[in-house]
Amino acid sequence: MYQLLMPDLATRTRFIAALGGQGIGAVFHYLPLHLSEYARRWGGRPGDCPVSESVSDRLVRLPFYTGMTEADQSRVIDAITAFGASSASG
Repeated sequence: MYQLLMPDLATRTRFIAALGGQGIGAVFHYLPLHLSEYARRWGGRPGDCPVSESVSDRLVRLPFYTGMTEADQSRVIDAITAFGASSASG
């Protein structure tokens, strides 16, 4: 898996939307274990692991699949670079 760590949740949300607007599926799916349904039954609650919670709000998984071509990879890289450039200037 290839992942990026955004500076905050708002940036992650904008990043996923920007890539989605170009037909590129970037997702988030990391849930801190202590906040899982199972762990909550045993007392896990928000605030118990602030670093894990912070990272989970900022982590983005980049697309990958067996049929991904070099052209697909370049398109993803270009979209990430363009987002970074627009974020730095804005």
